[in-house]
Amino acid sequence: MGKLLIILFSSPIQFQNTDTVYEFAKAAIKEGHGVSIFCDIDSVYGLIESQILPNQTTPAKKFADLIGKGAHILACRESARLRGIDLKKESFKGVKESSLAELARLIEESDRVVAFGF
Repeated sequence: MGKLLIILFSSPIQFQNTDTVYEFAKAAIKEGHGVSIFCDIDSVYGLIESQILPNQTTPAKKFADLIGKGAHILACRESARLRGIDLKKESFKGVKESSLAELARLIEESDRVVAFGF
């Protein structure tokens, strides 16, 4: 099947986009597509390991679930740095530190690109 790139910009708490991305990515994976999600701007707040809570479905838990299903989750290192997040120390296993240069490469390599913003 094809490669799907999802770019997420919005905060996991203020907007519905993280939930929409989760459901969209889960459906694409189920259909056999390769899925990469590039988290930029405020969406990096959803990648903090301490936000994975055992008895609650949090945005971080949803992203971790997608990694378990085979999705690639990438985080813009500059967006994280500007928000005081140390991705190497604070993100959960499977989140890859990335850059806008890599995003450009992913856009070129993907069959479909969908962006969720503000």
